[in-house]
Amino acid sequence: MSIAVLTNVRTDTFFLALWVAYYGNLFGRENLHIMLDGDDWTPQVDLSGVNLHVVPDVPRERTLRLGFTSRWQSRHAAGLLKGGTDLVLRTDIDEFVAADPASGMDLPALLASLPEGAAAAALGLDVIQAPEEGPLDTARPILAQRRHAILTREFCKLVAIRRHVRWMGGFHRARNVDIDIQPGLLLFHLALFDRAVAGARIDQRKSTAEHATQGTHIAQRLSRFDEVAGPNPPAFDMVAASARAHVMTSLPSRTGPHPGHIPDGNSPRGHHLRLPDRMADLLPAPSAAHPLILQPKAMP
Repeated sequence: MSIAVLTNVRTDTFFLALWVAYYGNLFGRENLHIMLDGDDWTPQVDLSGVNLHVVPDVPRERTLRLGFTSRWQSRHAAGLLKGGTDLVLRTDIDEFVAADPASGMDLPALLASLPEGAAAAALGLDVIQAPEEGPLDTARPILAQRRHAILTREFCKLVAIRRHVRWMGGFHRARNVDIDIQPGLLLFHLALFDRAVAGARIDQRKSTAEHATQGTHIAQRLSRFDEVAGPNPPAFDMVAASARAHVMTSLPSRTGPHPGHIPDGNSPRGHHLRLPDRMADLLPAPSAAHPLILQPKAMP
């Protein structure tokens, strides 16, 4: 099966390098497609062999930007499928899709099992550094160090398609597409997996023009570190099945189903839980991205 992986990015060195390292290792760099948001910045990452698409006219206001990006990527994904690609996997730059080892498959095999015409969502896990978790060790796998997450409808996103869809702004769903969370398919959202990384990311984004709505959105998310401060979170396997069922009990709207709410969680967004040991090695160590980060050239 031919699989293309699609994302978009703006001034985000750490996650761009990690995204290319992770998905390039799984699917080949030649199958990665990156929409570069704006022509007013230069990625400081080795993107050789990757399909780059510089889009200069992306609106800066957040709502307009999300709508523009979802339309552009919907068209691009449709073109890939029409051109012979069997499946498009689409994520944000800080989202990493993996197969639960309990499924007995790795990610390429799980995606290959999706039938023709599929439009599959993943079970969304917002990984957040907990108070007792120490500084990041770049030589160790991320999920060996970060075991707390919020299982939330927010990140139960439509990620894998074998037919044309029209993603809605934010890529949480698509127009008139049912919410179908594929068993064993996981999405790890890493924006807050480490306080230091999150702070450095905010600082870097200030180096290019951004609308105030984008800065406000990012700053408001920092309060989410408090969501994993509670003691004794339940294990993933205690709540995952029921949460999946709740999210798939979708909410109707004029543009199609929305992911359903999780009514019995211990957090306003869903379940604060602890990830199982079997997931510790699913994502790479941050050092896997280091060789891709370009160093500034010395002045003569």
